[in-house]
Amino acid sequence: MPAPRAPATAAPSTCPPSWSSVVAIASVVLAVMYGQSRILMSMSRDGLVPRVFERVSPRTATPVAGTLIIAVVFAVPAAFASLDSVVDLCTVGTLAVMAAVNIAVIALRRRRPELPRTFRVPLNPVLPLLGVGFCLYLMYETGWTTWIQFAVFLALGVLVYLGYGRRRSRLAALTPAADAAERAPSAV
Repeated sequence: MPAPRAPATAAPSTCPPSWSSVVAIASVVLAVMYGQSRILMSMSRDGLVPRVFERVSPRTATPVAGTLIIAVVFAVPAAFASLDSVVDLCTVGTLAVMAAVNIAVIALRRRRPELPRTFRVPLNPVLPLLGVGFCLYLMYETGWTTWIQFAVFLALGVLVYLGYGRRRSRLAALTPAADAAERAPSAV
């Protein structure tokens, strides 16, 4: 006789995860981890994070050191946090990035219309605004504890930027304001 199954109305945290859900979550986390290592590689080239993330293995042409650092940064909290909180935090972070991309599409198409475009955005700005709205709604549905965790990680990111990236940014060095600040006499 088969074992009784949990009722369909049971909360996800009371049901043990199935093998397929564990594999699905692991594959999403792996994809996010690899994506993050490439994002950090680009940020390192811009001077926003340490240059260790910029290093590429000559044998595999991949950012091995960055991938290992990201793996440790992902693994340590995941070892002590519940699966639900890891999934919720990954979800809210991904949705925040997607909302920012939608906002950036609108901003860049208005501020820099001369840039070459590799893709079209039908019904611009309606579809990007809908994308922002849907992302914000789904983020709202994750719950207040996820928002607190997200705020902590966001604050850590801002601190890293202010403490490290702001002074070392190669893009900031190219702006006219940075050039004017360098030429101005210092008041010592």
